Amino acid sequence: MRLCNTHRIHLISDEIYAMTIYSTPHNTHALPFTSVLAIANTTDTNDNNPIIDPSLLHIIYGMSKDFSCNGLRAGVLLSPSNPSLLKSLKSVALFGWPASVTDLYWTTLLNDRQFLDGYFKENSRRLGEGYMRVTEFLREQGVGWVEGSNSGFYLWADFRKVLGDAIVVRDDEGDGKGGEEMVEAMTIERPSQVYKTSRKAKERDDWFYGKLMEKKVYIASGDSFFAEEHGWYRISFSVPMDVLDIGLKRLGGVLDEVRAEGRGKGE
Repeated sequence: MRLCNTHRIHLISDEIYAMTIYSTPHNTHALPFTSVLAIANTTDTNDNNPIIDPSLLHIIYGMSKDFSCNGLRAGVLLSPSNPSLLKSLKSVALFGWPASVTDLYWTTLLNDRQFLDGYFKENSRRLGEGYMRVTEFLREQGVGWVEGSNSGFYLWADFRKVLGDAIVVRDDEGDGKGGEEMVEAMTIERPSQVYKTSRKAKERDDWFYGKLMEKKVYIASGDSFFAEEHGWYRISFSVPMDVLDIGLKRLGGVLDEVRAEGRGKGE
């Protein structure tokens, strides 16, 4: 904020996951969400002035995450101290208005404080349960994941050990040629543990995806998020527990097949 204030740079804060905070037995002190607006209202200890000119601060928010309504496609821009910006946006807002039903639905929810308090509390509890269920499954399967999360709906899971390869080796031009030879790559979680890797990692990812589709279970490949290494997948746990259990059972079946076919053994 100080940097933006010094150089007159507009700061846009995406707070769409604001109310998806949850606690788990491994993370019982999850910090509550704090909006940048609350921080911006504090004064700088150096000169007693605001940390940032409030006209440079803007927030985007929407229904898709906190309210589980991604299909309604409704979002907002908050810029309480920049009326010129809001006036400019209003001139084109007509082309992006949400449906009247969506407008009425969200307005009704936001005005019902009693419902919101109960809803966010229950949502937080269920997210924590889903997180724990998935991490228990991954631990049993010997699959690693990036630990320490306390918000959002996803886990970043590392299937490289199960699949046997780690990354696709690319040449300087990044076209994938010249990477047939085997090299060594370290995992993020255990830098001391080294895996063999080759260009075949991408092919194995595609093969694994085919197995997932055969079992009718979907987890998002790291390719969809421009992951630097093949073998990483995003697992969503914000679904009803019975649905989550079915998905994990099917995923377990895929991993059993991987191991049975010997495709999960490192070279």
